[in-house]
Amino acid sequence: MPPHQRWLPQYRLRSATAIARLRRQGQPFHHRLAVLLIEPNDQPLSQFGFSVSKRIGGAVIRNRVRRRLREAVRLQMRQIRPGWNCLLIARRATADTSFADLLTAVRQLFQQAQLWQESAP
Repeated sequence: MPPHQRWLPQYRLRSATAIARLRRQGQPFHHRLAVLLIEPNDQPLSQFGFSVSKRIGGAVIRNRVRRRLREAVRLQMRQIRPGWNCLLIARRATADTSFADLLTAVRQLFQQAQLWQESAP
């Protein structure tokens, strides 16, 4: 997806059952700013869900954290391998971190999960 485009609905993981299955059975990868849960989805693209607990802060802060996570994934979408359901769960430190640190954290999580490809197809 080109960086100038907005977040497209086909990349959203909205199904409550898929998110619950990811929470139960997804393979976890941990970073101090977020947790990544993944599972294969047998589709030609990856889908992403974002979870921010009420422990992070009020609605305004949670929504800002969710938007920043979504943007960090969108900007790096070309390097993320297709065919996976991914759930990013924010940790408390995410609310106070810079966007550059958040971009690095997202990249490191996908590298840990071996879903990162340096050269985009």
